[in-house]
Amino acid sequence: MLPLLTLTAPAEPAQQSYPLPCFHAPRGGELDTFPDCAAQANDGTLRLAPAHLKRLDFDRSGLATIHVGKSFHYVRRNGRTAPVMTMDNGADPFVNGRARSEWQGKIGYVDRTLRLVIARRYDGAMPFEKGFGEVCMGCSLTGDGEHHWYAGGTWLRVDRAGREVAGKR
Repeated sequence: MLPLLTLTAPAEPAQQSYPLPCFHAPRGGELDTFPDCAAQANDGTLRLAPAHLKRLDFDRSGLATIHVGKSFHYVRRNGRTAPVMTMDNGADPFVNGRARSEWQGKIGYVDRTLRLVIARRYDGAMPFEKGFGEVCMGCSLTGDGEHHWYAGGTWLRVDRAGREVAGKR
């Protein structure tokens, strides 16, 4: 006897949920708040609602900036995102092809493809300069309300590949 086959209709795709509001300036528009814009994964990356991804203003490198929660994120046209630190009320700029990426209190660096090229393992980090980034273990961020700086800890230098190299801060 042959087994009985049961045919069923394919399941309906689950409705995507985008519970987080975001701030961005649509092409040619003003900076505004948009509800139901993004969802965030455990690693800090965002998934943007397709309608918002289409509205972003991408630069010549194919990057746009969006603010969600307390963080700025760079976004690529394909939807790939990376959280980045805030610098002068905006997303941390790329210096020597690297931008600082912070998630859950640890800092690493991303490249322009938004790939994490130096793991988020440092407690503090400075922008790259002349091919090196200064990073610290055990430091803490302190400030006076307007300005912030790192205090304490052990400082190291890393090259663009993330190798710790000798040298003084």
